[in-house]
Amino acid sequence: MTPISARPVIAYSTNTIAQNSEIDEPFCYMKTPEGKTVDLGKLCEKQPASGTSQTCIPGSNISAKVSIATANYDGNFFSGKVLNQGCKIIKNVKVNYEVLDESGNLIDNGFIFAEPVTLAPGQSAAFRGAVVAGAKVQATHADGQE
Repeated sequence: MTPISARPVIAYSTNTIAQNSEIDEPFCYMKTPEGKTVDLGKLCEKQPASGTSQTCIPGSNISAKVSIATANYDGNFFSGKVLNQGCKIIKNVKVNYEVLDESGNLIDNGFIFAEPVTLAPGQSAAFRGAVVAGAKVQATHADGQE
């Protein structure tokens, strides 16, 4: 018996499982009781971009092209990721946020620029910045320039 490796073994299976790709694990998958990895990419809402065909939203305005994929507030910093779902390259993406107190009242608002500065269709970028302390920090929207 061979030791367990981090890569899924797909050579000995007769079931449809994760296809070979540059990524070790599929974006959306499940492990069967037998230990096989089943690719559920077609069932998941967001898939890794392999081109512009799956994420491209033709004719949409700029705010609809940049989506906030994740956002997290740790008490000091607000961070997360944005995704270019448009058909064109977008530059200078900024994530707008607001800081709320325990009662839900607005304390502060602002924006944080995402890095890298330029995003091709399907690419994501990270944002992170210090914000005024509050009970809750939430992203309101992201936008950028074509």
